[in-house]
Amino acid sequence: MKAGWAERLDHWVTWPLVWGFVLTIPWEKSVYIGEIGTLTRLAGAAALAAALARAWLRRARPRPNLVLLAATAFVLWSALSWLWSLDRTASADRAVTLAQLAAMVWMIGETARAGVRFRLLMAAYLAGSTLAAGLTLSRYFRGLETYYRRYAAPGFDPNDMGLTLALAIPMALYLDAQTRGWVRWAYRGCAVFVVAGVLLTASRTALMVSLTGFALIPLLWKRIGFEQRVVSLAILGLLVGGMLFLAPKPSRERLASPPAEMQGGKVVSRLGIWRAGLQVFRAHPIKGIGAGAYPQAVEPLIGRPARAGHRYVAHNTYLSVLVETGLLGFGLFSSLIAAVILMVWFLPLAERAVFGVLLTGWALGIFMLTWEIRKPGWLVFGLVTAAWSRALNSTEDELEAANS
Repeated sequence: MKAGWAERLDHWVTWPLVWGFVLTIPWEKSVYIGEIGTLTRLAGAAALAAALARAWLRRARPRPNLVLLAATAFVLWSALSWLWSLDRTASADRAVTLAQLAAMVWMIGETARAGVRFRLLMAAYLAGSTLAAGLTLSRYFRGLETYYRRYAAPGFDPNDMGLTLALAIPMALYLDAQTRGWVRWAYRGCAVFVVAGVLLTASRTALMVSLTGFALIPLLWKRIGFEQRVVSLAILGLLVGGMLFLAPKPSRERLASPPAEMQGGKVVSRLGIWRAGLQVFRAHPIKGIGAGAYPQAVEPLIGRPARAGHRYVAHNTYLSVLVETGLLGFGLFSSLIAAVILMVWFLPLAERAVFGVLLTGWALGIFMLTWEIRKPGWLVFGLVTAAWSRALNSTEDELEAANS
């Protein structure tokens, strides 16, 4: 009886809520609802509550999952760091955020492992990224700069927006390869919008990750048809052509001039923030200074930011985790990534290719951004666990059929 209720709850409530939640992730900072916060927070809370109710009704035994075990260990260590944190308020907030992200990984792995649901969640993220790119284009046409001659959806930093969009590119290419009929043209159109959005952010990091995303084409070359090859290469040509000729001149100049930027401006300021972080790490190498305490720790060394209300962040996820949680916390975070990679290794070829490309792009992108608490990366972790659970279930079904 309860199993029947669980299936109905899943079909009519849980799954639509999870899909809608993922849809909002790429533009989560653009819509706020009073004291509640972002629309994504509200959608995530509703989806998680429904997923917990579904799990309770099903009474299913949880499967061993290295990713969830590693994520839980990292969350617990981050929470424990409150005891010695240089900024206990920030550490408490960080622990809550990380716990929510780990719960998101569980929720996606639990609800999206049936059938091709993980692909539908990729489609949701791609649709959300298209909307975010549309908001970025709208600001460009209205002349609403986020920074000087750089554009992003409302509430976003252009670099964060750029990486958020760039991760959608390999998803679009993968969905195109796995789909038949008119729907694939929708995915291709979304990819064009996303490329345009990346170019308008003028983020060099996002451009690098976007180009990395097209590595999926040679990996799936023998599995896709002539039309898909031509369209994929045309979208790649649009990205390269936009960088060289089509994008607004300020965007093209910024994207094409990393050597000049490295001699002055933001990269130098980042180097100063990194040096300060390493100095703090040398004083607290094992336990770190407390999750979320990086801004508080480096401020005495490099002074307060010139812009009122702003605080320094590491601009490098690896350094941020290392300084804040020490070698022990960094080891747990590394074990989380290693567990995800291990799952990817055992997936079928197409899924192994797309998740390999996604993880590579994410790993490159977070070298210049503080993204350990940003949802897109944890979404990829959840999608990997969902795809792995689906592959595991298929293998078990085949074994049962062979033995029967």
